[in-house]
Amino acid sequence: MGISVTTQGYGASPETADSATHHGHLVITRRCGSDWANLPDVSKLRSLKHQIDVLRGRYVGLVVESTADRDECLKVLDEVRRLELKRVKGRSVLESAAFVDVDVDVDDVLVAVRDTADDRIVGCVRSTPAPQIATLRSSRDEYQIDKLAPELLDRTQILTRFAVLRSHRSTPASYVIMRELYRYSLARELLISLQSCEPGLYANYLRLGFRPLGSVHQSSLGGFRIPMVHVHHDREHMERVGTPLLRELPRDAPMPTEGLRWYRELEAREGRIDPGVAFYERDEGEAGDQGDPDIHAWLTEGLTPKGRAELLRNALEVDCSDGDVVIAAGDGGRFLGFVLDGVVEVKAGERVVRMLGEGELFGEIAVVLDRPRTVDIVAAGDDTRVLLLSQTALTRLSNGTDQAQVWRNIARVLARRLPYTT
Repeated sequence: MGISVTTQGYGASPETADSATHHGHLVITRRCGSDWANLPDVSKLRSLKHQIDVLRGRYVGLVVESTADRDECLKVLDEVRRLELKRVKGRSVLESAAFVDVDVDVDDVLVAVRDTADDRIVGCVRSTPAPQIATLRSSRDEYQIDKLAPELLDRTQILTRFAVLRSHRSTPASYVIMRELYRYSLARELLISLQSCEPGLYANYLRLGFRPLGSVHQSSLGGFRIPMVHVHHDREHMERVGTPLLRELPRDAPMPTEGLRWYRELEAREGRIDPGVAFYERDEGEAGDQGDPDIHAWLTEGLTPKGRAELLRNALEVDCSDGDVVIAAGDGGRFLGFVLDGVVEVKAGERVVRMLGEGELFGEIAVVLDRPRTVDIVAAGDDTRVLLLSQTALTRLSNGTDQAQVWRNIARVLARRLPYTT
């Protein structure tokens, strides 16, 4: 696979550590959690230029130690989280909904990436020792800490605040951050990393060697999160998914087995962990004679078969419960979706301004205008099923004609809605 990990996805929607409010709400009919051999291709470092940038060391990973470097990281987080995603809750960009407003001393470590071309930090991630937040109910729920064996807690870290500047999201910067973080984890003899990711980043983290630790749940700020775990010394699993981080794991030295033993015992006791999400896939013949499901025709009309496949790759199906907030007003996330089954409400405050049914697109205005959401999108019934696509789905189309066609399709959707807004 070479050096292959999605970079654009990470920066476009950095995962947050928001506390869950409704657990176990979301159930999916098609499951992908155990099909490690058939993960979607999420490579973004296949180009020769990106591989050369890594080999020549243009992007350098570092564990932040100086005040100046930490201040640079805070500037990155401020630009991405406060200005772009509108997701600062608390007194600083480092605080998260799972730790905020709680009297706890968090001794975090920042791991960053520096672009040597202009000598500045362009991305970072935060590591927090699990014992420091394990007493907080919100954190235990968000990261599924209670599933850990007690003896592993001291050798576990919580990952939050992954952010990459927009200008560097199509570069190897994200990979270099994760590589440096993995090196740091091995050097500190840590066994496990826990984090909570957005559905749009799920495929990326699977490719890095993470696995689901629980089911997708509603975030306190709207949208969904999936708790995930990385067992640092599970060579067999890392080889199975082809993670480029595997090259950092010593081949001849004896490996700790405690983390791997815990995860295997967890699976033996509870069965395969069901993440409650599934990559979108239509069975043969389900699409009808034309091979194009009517359900997403507004978005895929006129695309070539290859373009359709590229657009829908890594898209995730989510079955919602009544009242689930699929998109929250004010959020700066960059994804869109459409209704597979049921109905969603478009709400301005408590007022329902429109109902969207099967096949209708939502979230496209914020993506087109590059601005925060102005309304809530709320599931109106337990039979509501939606498909979520990241913004990068629109930009990764390899054919210029397909690129133009998908934007024409979105323009037609917006034109159809003009009578509702004028």
